[in-house]
Amino acid sequence: MPEASVLQAILAGWRDWPLPISAPPKLLGPIPGGRTNRNFKLLAPGVKQPLILRINNPRARYLGIDRNDEAQIVHTAARAGLTPEPVYRDPAHRFALLPFIEARTWHSADFANPLQRNRLLTLLEQVRCLNPATHRRSYQRYLEQYWTLLSAVGELEGELTERWQAFLPELIAFDRDNWPAELTHHDLIPENVLDTGGRLYLIDWEYAALGHADIDLWSIRPSLARNPFVHELARWTNELWERVVRSLKDRQLPPA
Repeated sequence: MPEASVLQAILAGWRDWPLPISAPPKLLGPIPGGRTNRNFKLLAPGVKQPLILRINNPRARYLGIDRNDEAQIVHTAARAGLTPEPVYRDPAHRFALLPFIEARTWHSADFANPLQRNRLLTLLEQVRCLNPATHRRSYQRYLEQYWTLLSAVGELEGELTERWQAFLPELIAFDRDNWPAELTHHDLIPENVLDTGGRLYLIDWEYAALGHADIDLWSIRPSLARNPFVHELARWTNELWERVVRSLKDRQLPPA
């Protein structure tokens, strides 16, 4: 279904939202950014603050996203004051409604600024202390899911396969190693940091899991990652993710 039709269908169901809305919500326009989902700003009569309508990617499973785990992680992070709590989640995972926060979205210059970077590192220390009721990530299973999809659609060439075969034993050994599993965002790009001036929020937790916290540090500045294998793991994750995203865009695969 085209995006415009999906948006129209979601807005038409506003009476089913468990909110004190007195009239059809008014669409203020799209919020730029984001490669996984689509976001729109809404005004809903009867609700004091604007809302963000996040239309979830219907192929989330192909991207390694578990919406139930995401909900648990976001709830845990929101209780700690680290992210906004959604005001409503569609039971079918088609969309979510979030409070609109007046804040500045970070840019790459913020990651490069030592003062800003230290603010974010302090926030990540709080993230790592959280303990959502989700499983430790197996990076082997996670990346093999990407690999299986790419293989099924014929997107693997010989050079990539050779590199993967050399990388896989190291990946298996890394998963078996006894590193501490801590809450890790796994998508720590500047656009996922909101700055109100007084505090920072992290958003878009759909790739988050109990994992290796050095991955978030690598995303801010690779030299911050202490585990040498994390550099290779992060590069492989990004490369396979990019290939999967291109494959989903070019092919009419069913929702998942």
